[in-house]
Amino acid sequence: MRYTNWISSMAHVEVMRACRPGMMEYQLESLFQHHTYTHGGCRHMSYTCICACGPSANILHYGHAGRPNSRLLAETDMALLDMGAEYHCYASDITCSFPVTGFFSDDQKSIYQAVLNAQIAVID
Repeated sequence: MRYTNWISSMAHVEVMRACRPGMMEYQLESLFQHHTYTHGGCRHMSYTCICACGPSANILHYGHAGRPNSRLLAETDMALLDMGAEYHCYASDITCSFPVTGFFSDDQKSIYQAVLNAQIAVID
């Protein structure tokens, strides 16, 4: 289980590094899948990947055939990625959010910090 979480975490980092305005959401999904298979041997995903950017992040379980990861990333978008790889029936499940440009606007930073503070408060 640690292995599949490690591979999935590294794949998320690669996607964050590569993410740029003008890319398509499905390209983020593809990068994730490529990394987990090429560098980790994970042939399958734990579930349907969600790469929701901008207003797409408001759609519950986005990324399926009826609502595919098909939006063009805009400069002002936040990316919400929910993706995890499977390895020998061990499944990972990682969700993260980050600005497509790599830099938070003041509004994005304020909301992100409020959610992080709430998460830390619940864990403590």
